[in-house]
Amino acid sequence: MSYSVSDQLKIKLFDVKKIQYKSRVIFDYVQSCCTIAYIKKGEVSTTFEGKEYIAKTGDVMIHRPDLPFNVISQTDGIHYLFNIDLKVMEEVDFFNYYPMGKVTTLRDPELYEKIFDELRSIWLQEGNEYRAVQSSFLAFSLLHEIIESSKIGGKRSPNEFYITDRFNNVLHYIESRLEENITREELAQIYHMNPVYFSRAFKEIYGLTPMKMVKKLRLLHAQKLLETTDHTIEHIAQKCGFCDSPHFNHTFRNTFKTSPSDYRKSIRNTKKGVIPTLLDQS
Repeated sequence: MSYSVSDQLKIKLFDVKKIQYKSRVIFDYVQSCCTIAYIKKGEVSTTFEGKEYIAKTGDVMIHRPDLPFNVISQTDGIHYLFNIDLKVMEEVDFFNYYPMGKVTTLRDPELYEKIFDELRSIWLQEGNEYRAVQSSFLAFSLLHEIIESSKIGGKRSPNEFYITDRFNNVLHYIESRLEENITREELAQIYHMNPVYFSRAFKEIYGLTPMKMVKKLRLLHAQKLLETTDHTIEHIAQKCGFCDSPHFNHTFRNTFKTSPSDYRKSIRNTKKGVIPTLLDQS
């Protein structure tokens, strides 16, 4: 029996890019295509269908189309990603037929980077008449590396280890109320838990106490406002739940070793060299 590959597999590549990002907290992000993101630098916590996965340097994350996911990054990072629509028999998502882990550790990151660099180079050659074909072949090569890594080298295979994200609603609650006074007891009440037990269980998952997470999310939001708006320091302090600008300045400086105003200046000076991440488009 013989068959045509085009009858079995349909591929459409949307974008190929390298991104640099600052710490982010993104909730319920949904996209119409699949995003395959290789972590060149950094560490990301990604939540999908109530489970939390940790992806580190050398790992690949696969975000499926039309399914919401969360992302928390507490450090600066660099991702190599491509957006792809991959169908089997023209209508079924490829990953329904060939399920892989949400996060896979690559067996050979250097080879993956080399192939990606070639793909990126071809992708930018818009006048190349072979661009679509060559890009497709190289995307398949990257998928091959992910599949092989998932089978023999990945530390998180289809039966992958995960941390149950018990407190996803708490993160949503904090993110939507950064301006307000939030207490540990208030957060514990969401799950009708004893505050002490809640704090201990929360820290086991996120490595931070609930109140330190509140502080973290406030500072991350403040970073984003400093980077993307012209709001005054006083306004940002208020929007992020700090009692006043001196308190905000003190907390920001203790965490990032620079003042909010100096941080904003440094971002503006380097902004041309930073490509916004797809995940920032929330």
